[in-house]
Amino acid sequence: MNTTRTTMIEPGNRIRLPAEWAEALGLQDQVVLVKTDEGILVRPHPKVTWDDVFANRLSARPGDAATAPEVTEVSGDDLLF
Repeated sequence: MNTTRTTMIEPGNRIRLPAEWAEALGLQDQVVLVKTDEGILVRPHPKVTWDDVFANRLSARPGDAATAPEVTEVSGDDLLF
């Protein structure tokens, strides 16, 4: 595989990657762009599963997740939407 190629910057700052490079590197759908001192590095975007999404979800309650929630009194008015 040739490691140097010149390409045009198209309208909207788009560049076209050689198809054989994208295929050989497994680039599909999304990529990660990393700005470096030497230029821009294009990497495959890691696959994300629903398990990954739910494993890193935000807590529904404020505060530290390791701390037990404070028990408060709930009235009928608190359940109105």
